[in-house]
Amino acid sequence: MAGPTTGTKTAPPSFARGLFMGHVDESLIFPFPHLGAEEKESLDLVLESFTRFAKDRLDGARFDREMEMPLQVIRDLGELGVLGITVPETYGGFGFSTGAYCRIMEVVCRYCAATATVVGGHQSIGIKGIILFGTEEQKKEFLPRMASGEWVGAYALTEPGSGSDAAAMQTKAVYDKAADVWRISGRKQWITNGGYAQVFTVFARTEGVGDGKPTKSISCFLVPRDLPGVSTTPPMHKMGIRGSNTVDVVFDNVPVPARNLLGKPGSGFKMAMEILNTGRLSLAAGCVGAAKEMIDRSVAHAVERRAFGHTISEFEMIRGKFAGMMADTYAAEAMVYLTTGLCDRGGMDFSLESAMCKVFASEALWRTVNHAVQINGGNGYMSEYPFERYLRDARINLIFEGTNEILRHYVALAGMQQPGETLKEVGRALKEPVGHIGLLTDFAAQRIKRAVHTPKLDQVHPALEAEAERVSQWTQNLASFVESALRSHGRDIVEREYIQERVADSAIDLYAMLALLSRTTARIEAAGVDASEREIRLTQLFIRQAWRRVRRNLAQIDSNDDELTTAVAASACADGGYRLG
Repeated sequence: MAGPTTGTKTAPPSFARGLFMGHVDESLIFPFPHLGAEEKESLDLVLESFTRFAKDRLDGARFDREMEMPLQVIRDLGELGVLGITVPETYGGFGFSTGAYCRIMEVVCRYCAATATVVGGHQSIGIKGIILFGTEEQKKEFLPRMASGEWVGAYALTEPGSGSDAAAMQTKAVYDKAADVWRISGRKQWITNGGYAQVFTVFARTEGVGDGKPTKSISCFLVPRDLPGVSTTPPMHKMGIRGSNTVDVVFDNVPVPARNLLGKPGSGFKMAMEILNTGRLSLAAGCVGAAKEMIDRSVAHAVERRAFGHTISEFEMIRGKFAGMMADTYAAEAMVYLTTGLCDRGGMDFSLESAMCKVFASEALWRTVNHAVQINGGNGYMSEYPFERYLRDARINLIFEGTNEILRHYVALAGMQQPGETLKEVGRALKEPVGHIGLLTDFAAQRIKRAVHTPKLDQVHPALEAEAERVSQWTQNLASFVESALRSHGRDIVEREYIQERVADSAIDLYAMLALLSRTTARIEAAGVDASEREIRLTQLFIRQAWRRVRRNLAQIDSNDDELTTAVAASACADGGYRLG
């Protein structure tokens, strides 16, 4: 599918954006991506070494109690190569693909979420900017030491008054021509690895650069810890991932050499978002790993624990929990590795897909670990067992790297951008229909096609034909409801967050369903229908539940309780809380 036109340029193709237009480009998602044989062999060796290390050294419970991870453990991770997985071999890393890296993060998170946070803070976002945007000199200076673990990286974007709202950023960088340095002043908040990181990827406002306008733009800098004026607060106490290091970082007129400007001046915001795309994917992969661990441990308990003459695994309420945990995790895994495939093929815009993965996987893990605590009963609540720690650790994932609310906002509005542009063009064409007959005819034909014909997904295996028809039908319906919402609200759609949430959740579910159809089709083609019975059942269960969620969400765009919801919330805020007799 060709990308949308932006000015004179054509944007990179995006699979997920097509869903909002009713398009399913099967060529982008079939066959389901897999690692090449050589990379898989190398990855298996790394995972084997890491697993031996993790069993002996990754004591997540101790890290949690002591609220720190020994620096020696981080150095050992560096020696194993875990801190340089995605760094090109030229600079001392393994040069693995995003898919391979996410598989490692999945395994790390099965053992210890705090360790995964340290690794992700360093590799997913801490050094990713250097890999993507660094000059050859910057890569040579920083990457070898960071790949080995000699230097740990940190990503410094969030501020006390600026999280997802980058426009509120206060940290400033002023160029000192005489000294050829950028003097950075400001405070960054909640910085993972900040207490011991040697290199910070710092975003700051720079005046009079970028597009040349008087407005302030954002630039990115590589700031070594040993520069004068860099300081950090004591480690913060947190609900979960307590073994990871989280601090505020203060920059007091720090003289950063001009050569440490990363990328072009004024391009920092775009760079920050691109870096976070991979970070969200690896976070989602970690959620998949933790969910698998919770399922395995809960099944082991449920098949042994007896009540009323039966194992509790025989009770339907427990079975219902296991079915939901399995379907959620299977879908999240399919989404993550379909998206890593899009990322690794190059030239793709996978920003929507990575946001979708992060939202879905983080919430799937939250449901899964909550069920795990319930299935394990009293044991689930006791700190001598891992379940309550996994529950606390899981909660941050809904906040990390863009809250799920902000990401839903992004998914909906970015996804609706192209349909909105199409409607604008049609509106202009209607004023001069003779000169734009082709555009109007194409638009009318597409609407008629959606109304009377559901395109067949040709590459889905026949064993999943009924599920494929549902997905195709509701993709068409999503496009129709998006068009209707845009017609009803126009530019005001930016403020209609109830609608945005429903549209985003529908698109996320559709992407999950399509990922499952691709993944399970690949399994059937490789192993046959009979050997793929478990995967087929999981796919059928998830899709049968998900399309009903889509139907409900889309129906509530026009028929809902939004006014009542707003009134109740407004009363609570006006009253200062719960003020009922």
